[in-house]
Amino acid sequence: MLSYFTSNLSNTVLNKKFLGLSSLVRNFHGDHAKDFLPDKIELPDVSRVIAVSSCKGGVGKSTVATNLAVSLGQLNLRVGLLDLDIYGPSIPTLLGTTEKGIGVSEDKKFLPIEKHGILSLSIGNMIEQTKGLIWRGPLVSGAVKQLLTDTFWGKLDYLVLDLPPGTGDTQITLAQSLKIDASLIVTTPQRLALADVIRGVEMFKTVEVPVAGIVENMSWFQCPNCNTKHNFMGGDAQSVKDLAAKIGVNRLAQLPYVPEIAVSSDRGVPVSAQIENPFAKPYFQLANNVIEAVSQIKKK
Repeated sequence: MLSYFTSNLSNTVLNKKFLGLSSLVRNFHGDHAKDFLPDKIELPDVSRVIAVSSCKGGVGKSTVATNLAVSLGQLNLRVGLLDLDIYGPSIPTLLGTTEKGIGVSEDKKFLPIEKHGILSLSIGNMIEQTKGLIWRGPLVSGAVKQLLTDTFWGKLDYLVLDLPPGTGDTQITLAQSLKIDASLIVTTPQRLALADVIRGVEMFKTVEVPVAGIVENMSWFQCPNCNTKHNFMGGDAQSVKDLAAKIGVNRLAQLPYVPEIAVSSDRGVPVSAQIENPFAKPYFQLANNVIEAVSQIKKK
């Protein structure tokens, strides 16, 4: 598996790092799996770790994670964004870093890419964009741990983790091996998506990761001609708010569907990096709400 991955890497040192991972990955098989996660990872230079999750794909989780990170950076905070969606890394596209490779420091640490005022790291910057990773769960867990332990971020106020959708290996690995200060669950108001939100909240509670709140994405589309709001994703204006109240979490934001945001994302320019753009405002509100929610969690 790793030979397939490393064959796409041009950096010799990077090749050696991931070849070295193979010996660790072998420990995952059979009865040895539990031996690989004995201790919590320490990130002493990171003040806050925020996990952005979704229980269903296609709800805009990576777009929210990216714009949240950039918004926090625009608030003069030192921010890192770690793409842990190993099978479908979107961060390089969203930040416009698809042509950039990952460097390695003298002490063999991955060096994140700086753009739009934040640092980012993604496995998508280590493989060809047209290549897919055909990895089983243990290999993914090993890669996640190495991205966490072998990256030099410097001092960060916030490290934002873009998790894959669902409640699988990555989430479990993180909960077992890293102290996460808070999690966000991104959803649309569609009833089908909301059913999975409940599962996601229960998963985070089970692994003792605080849920800071729900982010309602693509809440509505506002017609540019008549200014009428349309709930095109299903549900209604109260559906997410009512669910949040029922399961005891906060709704931190309602983000509209705006075609310009999708276009901007495809160009690698997050809307939150454009301070004067009116569509950036909801993300700045989200960033402030996240700061407040995490602060309240830390007081408990």
